[in-house]
Amino acid sequence: MCFKFTLNFTISNNSFEGSLKIKALIFVLAFLFTAEAALAQGNLNKCATMTNWRTTTLKDPNAVTRMQEVELRTMEFIQQRNNSSRGSQTIITIPVVIHVLWNTPEENISFDQINSQIDILNKDFRLLNDDSLDVNHPFWEFTADCGIEFCLASFDPSGQPTSGITRTYTTVESFSGNGEEKSSLTGGVDNWDPHHYLNIWVCDLSASGGTLGYATFPSELNTEPELDGVVINHTAFGTGGTAQYPNDLGRTATHEIGHWLNLRHIWGDDTCGDDFVDDTEPAETSNAQCPSFPHNAFNNCGSGEFGEMYMNYMDYVDDDCMNMFTFGQSSRMDAALFGERVAILNSAGCSGFVNIGQSDSPEFRVFPNPSNGDFQIQSLDAHKIDILYVIDLQGMVVEEFESIYPTETLRLRNNYKTHGVYILKIISGDKLYHSKLIYE
Repeated sequence: MCFKFTLNFTISNNSFEGSLKIKALIFVLAFLFTAEAALAQGNLNKCATMTNWRTTTLKDPNAVTRMQEVELRTMEFIQQRNNSSRGSQTIITIPVVIHVLWNTPEENISFDQINSQIDILNKDFRLLNDDSLDVNHPFWEFTADCGIEFCLASFDPSGQPTSGITRTYTTVESFSGNGEEKSSLTGGVDNWDPHHYLNIWVCDLSASGGTLGYATFPSELNTEPELDGVVINHTAFGTGGTAQYPNDLGRTATHEIGHWLNLRHIWGDDTCGDDFVDDTEPAETSNAQCPSFPHNAFNNCGSGEFGEMYMNYMDYVDDDCMNMFTFGQSSRMDAALFGERVAILNSAGCSGFVNIGQSDSPEFRVFPNPSNGDFQIQSLDAHKIDILYVIDLQGMVVEEFESIYPTETLRLRNNYKTHGVYILKIISGDKLYHSKLIYE
């Protein structure tokens, strides 16, 4: 199959800028044709990101030009970056909304499974994962704390408090991973404003032929905003619950969010392809399961004595074998966050967010938790509670209080609430505090 497209490409008199434009052009052409090559090789079962981007280019050839423009800005950003560091390493927090699509009760995954995925993302993107490389490993020097964190959104697009989770029954028994999950017209659910939230759909993808997940690239955010986000098979999401080995440690979401932030697979989706990151070793093709180190030393693509970086999150190995991003990948993600996705930096989705029980110096404490219905709220610094919400896991506010003083007791009453997990949100001054309540 072939198609016609036009590239808007003008060489500047400035030799540096012209060089970057040439590199950007080469990048996008390589990106386009390696996507087709990858399809032919059948490399895309596990991740359908490239499959769907290829489909986008077929219906809209201007997608190639948009990708070129984004890559030019990415290269310019990285050129200005000093040693692939953000300087003061200000932590960026991305608000996340999880859209759970379920046809069977099993697919309506638990809050604990969802929360485990958020916890994994925070560890993986901050280099806090327990399975990170040993400091004596040859690749340790390339391993980066990306300075990115995630939280379940505290406020929805209309400014109302939310659990950051939507739950939607669908008559679709299984999705094929082609975007139908993202529209209420095709059995899915519409996304929240993608400029201010990372939308993640969790559903059954068994009709896709083995896809664990896929994501959209930043270049399509403004053209097809309704499709922006990440889709994950519920069997490859978080830990526990429906998550199944060998994809039961939440690394599918880590991988797909990498794409959402403009990363490519480390093998460049072609034999000896290019991921356009300087500090990842060239790889012949995707890796699977868990190779032994070193793997493919001095391969045909030019890897060094330590071989391919198969433990990178942007490869296809098992969850318990992948554990790192590099500084070069971190810079590309920053380029996306300060470029096409810059609006998310000003999102109010997680404004003033403090997670009670996990903060080093929380202003509030909730106990006992779990409880049979009586939860004591204690202020550690005499803070008054302006507004308190109790939200169920469908995102509905089931109880609301105003002007509560720290010694008062909150009681969940049996006559109109069921046992289970709730989200407590406390607004005090300009901060919002967050905790899980377990009502036994």
